[in-house]
Amino acid sequence: MTNVLWLMIFWTMQVIAALSFKQGSLPDASRTLWFIIGNVFGASSIWFMMELYKTMNVNVAMGLAVGGAFLLSQLATALIFKSNLSLVQYIGLIAITGGMYAVSAGARTHP
Repeated sequence: MTNVLWLMIFWTMQVIAALSFKQGSLPDASRTLWFIIGNVFGASSIWFMMELYKTMNVNVAMGLAVGGAFLLSQLATALIFKSNLSLVQYIGLIAITGGMYAVSAGARTHP
C-alpha cells in the first residue's frame, strides 16, 4: 500500500512540474516563478522514487514511476493546454501502459 502512495505522490509531483514548465513557456507567464515551481516539484519528487527503490525491484520501480509520470503528464498537458493527441499518440500511450504492466508482472518482490 505504501508503494502505491509513493507512486501516486511521485506522479502528481511530476505532472505539476511538467505543467509548471509549460506554463512558464507561455508569453505572458512569469518564467522565473514557473521555473522555480517546476524544479521544486520535479527535484523533490526524486525522494519518493528513492523510497520506491527501498522496497521494490529497481526496474519495476523505475518503469512504473517514469512510465506513469509520462502518461499522466501527456494527458494533463493535452487537457489543460488543449493539445490534441492523434490516434497514433493514443496508441503509444496504450503501448506504454502495456509496458508498465509487463515490467511489473515480471518481478513483484524486492531483490
